[in-house]
Amino acid sequence: MKQILWILSLILFVISPLLAQSTTKEPAILSQTKAEAQNSKPEEEATEKERWRFLFYAGAGKADIQTNPNIPFAHRDPNSGLLINPGIGKRTGLTSAGTTNFPSDGSGTNQGTVFTLANDKWLFAYGYTSIDLKMSPANQGTVPIRSFDSSSEHIVRNIRVDYTQKISDLVSAVFSVRQFLRTGNYEWNNVLETTNVSNYYVAFPKFQVNDNMKINIYSLGFKFNYFKNLEIEPYFQYRDARFYANVFSTVGVIQRSDNLLLPSDPAAIGGAWAYQGLGSAYALPLYNAIDKEFGNVGLRLQYHPYKFLFLRSDVRRNPVLAAWEVRGSATVFFNKYFGITLGGIYAEAEINPLSLRGWEIGPTFTYLF
Repeated sequence: MKQILWILSLILFVISPLLAQSTTKEPAILSQTKAEAQNSKPEEEATEKERWRFLFYAGAGKADIQTNPNIPFAHRDPNSGLLINPGIGKRTGLTSAGTTNFPSDGSGTNQGTVFTLANDKWLFAYGYTSIDLKMSPANQGTVPIRSFDSSSEHIVRNIRVDYTQKISDLVSAVFSVRQFLRTGNYEWNNVLETTNVSNYYVAFPKFQVNDNMKINIYSLGFKFNYFKNLEIEPYFQYRDARFYANVFSTVGVIQRSDNLLLPSDPAAIGGAWAYQGLGSAYALPLYNAIDKEFGNVGLRLQYHPYKFLFLRSDVRRNPVLAAWEVRGSATVFFNKYFGITLGGIYAEAEINPLSLRGWEIGPTFTYLF
């Protein structure tokens, strides 16, 4: 028995250092595993930022515009049959400057799509919007429009490329190049306009205006992420804008209001062509080009307090033309691939006589690769 106890004691004496060595190594292995797990999380986040994210949005909503184009007129004398400057004879009923305003309000639908491809350095985006509006007279202008039937169609395209350069953990510089393209088609039918002379009006069967606008935009911003889940980006912007407009009209007639000759009346149109009554009038065929260059200041905010919620806003001020533009959107993701986005815009008139308000809502699809 003593021999057995002695042997067991000898075995314990021999293996005890080995047991002690194994027990001291276990915490080191566990701590190393924990450290690797902690280090792997930021690495995974960094890898995710470096990966490309594709995003597609398609939505529909409502849009409202206000426009007040200034259109030049010509008048044909009924006695001589010659075109005269409407500024010479105010009796014709046209404005003394030979032009008139066409203040109009429009309301209708808009549909848009946006494609975006981005990582932590680059962003490529393309947007397309179609707007269809029904127009009505607005209470603006020196010569009021009594009535007309009108419609308007607009196509808007946006191309954007951003590059982000990290300066520190809290600040990044953002270089952005954009191109904004808009084309519009307006048509006014059966226009009845009050003139400067009592009991007279100008009546036109149809006006057509085609315009397009092209803006090249270059901006430099500084993105701050000092606050958690909040990005603040003030920016400076330079815009090179070009606006073109083409105006066409059928021949109209200037008549006394007691004749009750509406522009759709064939006798009024025939009388205008035959130089009867007070004479005929029409909008001068016009090709108008406006070129402007100006600087803007703006502020972008992006806030995502939760993984499923993204809030964005962009406020821009044109100090030269005293115009504001405000854009905003909210996206709610139901899973990592699908969500819903609601967006809105308020833009005041700049180089073209058009102000815009609108909103859209639609599905958003995203994929990380």
